[in-house]
Amino acid sequence: MTHAAAALPAPPRRADAVARRWVRADALAGAALALFAAIVFGNALSNGFVLDDRGILLGNPLVQQLAESWRAFTLPYWPEALGGGQYRPLGILGFALDWRLSGGDPAWFHAVNVAWHALATVLVWRLARELMSSSAAIVCAALFAVHPVHVEAVANVVGRLELMAAVFTLGALLAHRAGSLLAIPLFALGLLSKENAIVAIALIVVNDVLLRPQTSDLRHRRRLYLGYFIVVAAYLVTLAVTFNDRPFRVMTGTLADTSLVDRLWTVATVIPHYVRLLLAPASLSADYEAQVIPAANGMTAAGAIGLLLVASYVLAVVAAWRKHRPLAFALTWIGIAIAPVANIFFVSGVTLAERSLYLPSVAAMLALGFAIDALRTQRRALALAAAVSLLLAGAARTWTRTPVWRDDRAYVITLLSDHPESYRAHWVAGRVHRAAARPLDAAREYALARRLFAGDHRVYTESADLAAALGATSAAAALRDSAAALVRQP
Repeated sequence: MTHAAAALPAPPRRADAVARRWVRADALAGAALALFAAIVFGNALSNGFVLDDRGILLGNPLVQQLAESWRAFTLPYWPEALGGGQYRPLGILGFALDWRLSGGDPAWFHAVNVAWHALATVLVWRLARELMSSSAAIVCAALFAVHPVHVEAVANVVGRLELMAAVFTLGALLAHRAGSLLAIPLFALGLLSKENAIVAIALIVVNDVLLRPQTSDLRHRRRLYLGYFIVVAAYLVTLAVTFNDRPFRVMTGTLADTSLVDRLWTVATVIPHYVRLLLAPASLSADYEAQVIPAANGMTAAGAIGLLLVASYVLAVVAAWRKHRPLAFALTWIGIAIAPVANIFFVSGVTLAERSLYLPSVAAMLALGFAIDALRTQRRALALAAAVSLLLAGAARTWTRTPVWRDDRAYVITLLSDHPESYRAHWVAGRVHRAAARPLDAAREYALARRLFAGDHRVYTESADLAAALGATSAAAALRDSAAALVRQP
């Protein structure tokens, strides 16, 4: 009698009470993680507008006049006066709403960035808890919240587009795993935020190949994929119409005029930086262009290390594919998310940028979560100590790094101190001196930038404008000729 009673299911009221407790616990965990992410970046609210913030936000009628913001869906992301390029209308619309609500207060813009990061942290936790234990999922999301490589994306206003693309990609993946048609509009919103959200398709495919879909209805999954196809087709048509009479420009960078072979060798030298920044980001930089990472001319020691790391990565994916499918999913995610900016298939215009590692870092933290989960089953105390140590180290590095993006001066001083070999550091220093009415100092910095890297026509154009303002007409003409020659290069 006693055993039979024990085998009976719990009464409905008791089951409902248990379910409500689980819902409350989930809500508390999500809120705690969001608050944690916001606190770690709390000092970003004292930052101002820096570098690209000025080009996108200040003097841009699409941002400063809400009634004009709809035109962002028919124009490039960059204003025509700055050369145009890229298509990110949802970001512009968000900035326009911020401007209307805050009157252009930088603190508001930064607060919204922090909110996007907090939301991304919660979504990372939601995904992680479907793949690992609940405690490991919380650690995984918390590590994502404090990751120092996120500072550039969160603490610099225009870095928000990375946050938005990641949020919508995570949302689309979670919705797809649940079999929800909401995945389709979320994917579309990601593409309208930033073009790298296209990787959501590859992540969804790998999810369906490696992990058992939560919806086994093949017809329903076909509808989802049809929806993704329609979104991509509509996006490509929109790009064709928007850029019909204008070039789809990318930024001029170190790799702009290198041969395919040298570009790939340079990519190989970048790979150790990817690994270091994702797993041990103690040393950070706001610039990785020439000569921080110079273009390679054939095989180098760093390139050989990069190739060894790629081989190790492939072997790890194969081994995980056989023994731990969720880990294989995370490892494959890293390669997929980096691919659009890796300069392998095309020149992205940036050799390496920490902001572009925001979405790849999700997978790196998932992999760490699996490692902590495995360690927890063997040595709980050691797993706890490792998690706490990583969280404290990450939070401290993030908090101290965030003020670098306070203003142009703080940015330039830090970059020149960390990397005096960076041509971009001296170029930006020239801009800062010029804005502060120190033309001779600006001319000196521009000259240093040209000496370090002679392949960026924009430095020559700005140098020519400064020379003309100083009355050096012959020097201005020569500099303009050099800029024109660089633009004409195939």
